[in-house]
Amino acid sequence: QFSRRLFEEGVFAGAIGFPTVPQGKARIRVMNSAAHSKGDLEEGLAAFEKIGRELGVIYD
Repeated sequence: QFSRRLFEEGVFAGAIGFPTVPQGKARIRVMNSAAHSKGDLEEGLAAFEKIGRELGVIYD
């Protein structure tokens, strides 16, 4: 769900789930490069924060 929402926000990040990682330890993989600008990275981080809050992964 997280990676799908990131894609909707314009961030390509793949989900890594079981059996590649242990059950309940899913991860998100991003691939950044020198071609990304500081603005690109800031947009990506903002999307992670927005979606993380929406999905209850990040909270105050």
